[in-house]
Parts: sequence; structure tokens; C-alpha cells
Amino acid sequence: MAILFTNNATTNLASSITSGATSLTVLTGTGSLFPNPTAPDYFIITLIGISGSPIEIVKCTARSGDTLTIVRAQEGTTASAFTGGDQVQLRITAGVMNSAAQAGLASGGLTENTQNISTSYTISTNRNALSVGPITVASGQAVTVPSGSRWVIL
Repeated sequence: MAILFTNNATTNLASSITSGATSLTVLTGTGSLFPNPTAPDYFIITLIGISGSPIEIVKCTARSGDTLTIVRAQEGTTASAFTGGDQVQLRITAGVMNSAAQAGLASGGLTENTQNISTSYTISTNRNALSVGPITVASGQAVTVPSGSRWVIL
């Protein structure tokens, strides 16, 4: 699973969405500004009302042209209704940065990884993973390695 990014992806909603909507449409031709994820990859977008409120962080799990499939109310935000013209932005969020830090960002020439895997994880298709052991996978959790991928523990 990878969190996807692109630079300067910002647009507006083409039409209003309710707080229960699971997809949104952006202005014609602007969907291509955003990544095109395939499961289990995704990207994070922030929805912002034209007045600056409400603000909601959502996970985008798929994009087809200008239509984005979303999972609502991420990172402690509340699912809200938005109006056509409200902002849609791909931003770095606290949740993304905290996940990156927990995954072991490089610091001072060293990269750290956890020794205890406490949440099930699936390595992205056609990607490899590397860990330095010993590694313990918590009871009831699993690391799934799809065909064509590898997980190497040193």
C-alpha cells in the first residue's frame, strides 16, 4: 500500500456533495492533476468550503477521469456537505506525516523500522519491502506478500 502524491493538485468541485457521498466530481479536465490509484494505493485530499469552512480530509481510493472515489471523515474530521465550487486539494496532512514517521523515515543517515508489526499489512503489487529483524507479527495480524513481490528481512 502506497500513499500517492503529485505537485500542485488543486481544483474545485464541479457539483455539490452530501455528507454521505462516496464520490465527487471535480471541474472538467482537472482530475488528471491528481494521481490515479489502484488498490491498495490511495491519496489524501482536503475539501474546503469556499468560506474556509467546513474542512474535511478524505482518502481517494480511485479516480476515473474527473470523478474521485472517496472514504470520508479521515484524520478526525467530520463528513460534511460541500457545494459546487468548493476547493479540492492534495495536501500533506498530519496523518500522512505521522504514518511516514512511524514507517521509519531516514534521519541522520539512518532508517529505523519497528520490530513489532501490530497491524496487518499488504505489500503493494509489484513492489518489494525490506525490514531489519528480528520482526514479530502480532497475533491475529499478517503481512501479505502478493505474487511477484518480495519481503526481505535482514
